[in-house]
Amino acid sequence: MSSLFLKYRPQTFQDVVGQTSVIQTLRNALKAEKPSHAYLFSGSRGTGKTSTARIFAKGLNCTNMKDGNPCGTCDFCHDTAEGTLVDVIEIDAASNRGIDEIRDLREKIRFAPNRAKRKVYIIDEVHMLTKEAFNALLKTLEEPPSHAFFLLATTEMHKLPETIISRCQTFIFNRFSLDQLVGRLQYICKQEHFKAEDIALQLIARKAEGGLRDAISLLEQIAAETENNISQETVKTSLGISDTETLEQFWKSIQEKKTQECLTLLRNVSHTGKDLRTFGHDFLGFLREQLHTSLENRESLILLLEAVEAIEVALGRLKTSPIVELPLEIAIIKLCNNALVNESILQRAQVSKNSIVIEKKTQRTVPIVSNISDKKIEKSNDSEFFFEGDIPHERKQKKIDNQDTSDDEEEGLDDLEAAILDIEIDDQMNISSDTISDRMPQLADKAGIPSFAKKSFLTTKPRIEGMRIIFQSDSHFHLEKLNKENVRMPLQKALIEMLEKKILIDFEIAKIQREVATADDFLNF
Repeated sequence: MSSLFLKYRPQTFQDVVGQTSVIQTLRNALKAEKPSHAYLFSGSRGTGKTSTARIFAKGLNCTNMKDGNPCGTCDFCHDTAEGTLVDVIEIDAASNRGIDEIRDLREKIRFAPNRAKRKVYIIDEVHMLTKEAFNALLKTLEEPPSHAFFLLATTEMHKLPETIISRCQTFIFNRFSLDQLVGRLQYICKQEHFKAEDIALQLIARKAEGGLRDAISLLEQIAAETENNISQETVKTSLGISDTETLEQFWKSIQEKKTQECLTLLRNVSHTGKDLRTFGHDFLGFLREQLHTSLENRESLILLLEAVEAIEVALGRLKTSPIVELPLEIAIIKLCNNALVNESILQRAQVSKNSIVIEKKTQRTVPIVSNISDKKIEKSNDSEFFFEGDIPHERKQKKIDNQDTSDDEEEGLDDLEAAILDIEIDDQMNISSDTISDRMPQLADKAGIPSFAKKSFLTTKPRIEGMRIIFQSDSHFHLEKLNKENVRMPLQKALIEMLEKKILIDFEIAKIQREVATADDFLNF
């Protein structure tokens, strides 16, 4: 017996949950008999990319189309669904990523279809192909035979070369909403005769984080554990979800600065076998709800924002921490003792020009340090400050002449400094780093990033820190390209327009940032 996910996998466009605009466009192309030769489906896992590609492959060969929708019953539709139609070739790029596989594809694509009227190639996780494989694929995408069609799917579109993207019609698959997930789970429960409480299905949907495949898999797992009787308590027990009372008590202890009580509660969570990452996610969800109800309470809002930042940072370090509880313990101690490494939102709002130095080369904001002892300070011609021997070699500022700084750069620096000083205390970042990652190609186009820097930008990984968006790169070469005024300032402007928030952007070397943050943690501990 197949799993529930395979059993309820969409077989026609009418079965697809959400993605309305994508489905309508594809149906119109089939209905008009004008399909493109190459499509690129991008989005998070479990959002229907591969399923939609298979349905579209059916439509390309279906003999009984109904208003742009494949019938699902003809021989071609049936064989495509079963994976036995030789003219529909599905390639997993994660395990067939080399140039030899793509060369084999190029040689065989010239031959006419065996049975169907069109030959369809579905390449899943296409971003896993090597550079040489992409180059080999490019020529075929440029001049495909009239009978050949390509359907590419990826979860990381920013890793694809621009030359590949530009030759495809691109569709973004959004994560499913909570209501869409719950609705689909209710339908499956009805078909499978499961007894399920609505609140239990909501918990499963939240845990799936927008992925339908994950939601269905969790439903099947819990149904097997509970003999098809799915309740709120059984879901919490099975998934390790924290109850509201625990989260409320944890937050109350933080507000009252009861450090030991917080640590004891955290140890109890760990000792009962619950996953600390799950607990952290649950607590972030709880804090988000508190944010929405505390928008008018200035004092509570500040602490909530600090708590969200601290927990997010701790969750990011859980995977690499030698002691799994340590990142959350450090975050809690800092929250209870007002000793966050990052400046609080209130401090950022009150910062003045006299306490900030704008480093012109890296464009980083650095607070001037008081009580300096035994540190030799060097001052360059443009009034940049740094401690000699106190920062890594690759981050030291080189002395530059005043004449090397153009009027445009000075104006850009003034705009950046003004943006720092204008950050309002009640600003909130209402977007995730994953969403920014998904929109980076469009963001690069909107900002008009020059071609020499665009690829460098798309290799970075965004990280949100308060009202700053930090793009991390492992390469000094890429970082140097991005720290130019004609890249940085238009990008910041584009992000401000997109988010409608007064934000700052920054670029940094990922390895150095991790080392500095870890050192600061223990200095401020």
